[in-house]
Amino acid sequence: MHKEGETALRQIPLFPLRVALFPGVTLPLRIFEQRYLRLVSESLRSEEGFGVVLIRDGSEVGRASVWPVGLQVHIVDWSQGAEGLLHVDVAGGRRFRIVSTTLADDDLLMAEVEWLPDTGVKPVPAECDGLLAVLKELKSHASMMSLHFAPVDSADALSWQLAQLLPLDDAVRVELLATQDPLVRLAHIADNLDRWASQ
Repeated sequence: MHKEGETALRQIPLFPLRVALFPGVTLPLRIFEQRYLRLVSESLRSEEGFGVVLIRDGSEVGRASVWPVGLQVHIVDWSQGAEGLLHVDVAGGRRFRIVSTTLADDDLLMAEVEWLPDTGVKPVPAECDGLLAVLKELKSHASMMSLHFAPVDSADALSWQLAQLLPLDDAVRVELLATQDPLVRLAHIADNLDRWASQ
């Protein structure tokens, strides 16, 4: 648990993904590259987790440039799959901003990060009934079953889960991840929904 106002920089390993991940959401990963097998092994041993970041350019295999805001995750379950695949479920936790990056000898991307502050828990506003209905509909689709969500018990949870499931541009996802106030995030999401409805 981090302290309020913590600003010290921290170096963490990164796992670049084509899929954005938000706090309170659990995402399954399939891992086969040696550098990421090492990342998972060290994460399990240290119980400190690692960072996931959205790829800006490149691919998950090889080298990639990434967006500057990401999420620390912790491994909540894992199993050995066929043909050397490792199946890992990770849960999204603290947000961070990347200050600088380096490459390890095996091309594992390392980053010096600063933690983004958490806000106090805010209840879901009464005027968000429409957004709650949208979220319920999104969760009903079979394609979303590989994701696991915590209960929607706050404005934060509602905003993060909508950001996870809506077809947003990557730049919008990163902007939402960097936004501190959940009510601002919800207003931004609602504006996007209104724009799509008018198209």
